[in-house]
Amino acid sequence: MTAEKKKVLKRLSSALYPLGAAAFIVALWAITAAAVGEELLVPSVGATFRGLWRMLGEGATYAAIGGTIWRALAGWALALVAAAVFAALAILFKPVKKLFAPLMSVMRSVPTMSVIMLALLWVTSGQMPLIVTFMTLFPVQYSAMIAASEAVDPRLVEMAKIYRVPTAKRVAKMYLPCMAPQIVEGVRSTLSLTLKVTIAAEVLAQTRDSIGVGMMQEQSFLQTDRILGWTVIAIVLGALAELFVTFAAWAARRLYAVGERA
Repeated sequence: MTAEKKKVLKRLSSALYPLGAAAFIVALWAITAAAVGEELLVPSVGATFRGLWRMLGEGATYAAIGGTIWRALAGWALALVAAAVFAALAILFKPVKKLFAPLMSVMRSVPTMSVIMLALLWVTSGQMPLIVTFMTLFPVQYSAMIAASEAVDPRLVEMAKIYRVPTAKRVAKMYLPCMAPQIVEGVRSTLSLTLKVTIAAEVLAQTRDSIGVGMMQEQSFLQTDRILGWTVIAIVLGALAELFVTFAAWAARRLYAVGERA
């Protein structure tokens, strides 16, 4: 078997694993629904997707999806930018890193529910999911970037200091290439967490045009199939976001390689 064929087979097998996992989940779902035998408690796969199909024909569904995506992305992006700035300061200046360490420990320890309850007092219901998402993700992303910086060879860092390599060049040529894989993985892992936190905050804040409120309304009418329909939508959104980050990271690597060759 040629190397090219092996590469193709490897890619095919990598694509089959997620499909196999999805098939297992659907099969387990179908078995559980049949065993319970009560659509109100565990709707069948067919009933859930019929409910989802009806939801996709309603304009309110798309308004809710758009509102949740906007709040989730805004909170995630703000947390990412803030974490990058603070992590850069901590990496380049050791006293700053020591100063931030206990602060980040405290932020990671604060229960998400406490943040939600305080945010309900301080900001509007529309702003609250964004604030909660930012407060939850910022320490996680900061810690991931600090952990990624430890992949940089300390000898290279010392050499750069001795030869007085400019800070911008150190970041571009030394830190980013070493840190990029772990940063990308950290970004991917926080995307799913972003949706979970945002939707939970929307439920408690009763935010208009949101998936969280959509779920609450279906729960009040005991429409379990539509609650699961919203859940499927959230899972698909999370998967699409992770695929986008993976593609963006691949494209960035290609552009960086082209720039290096040039």
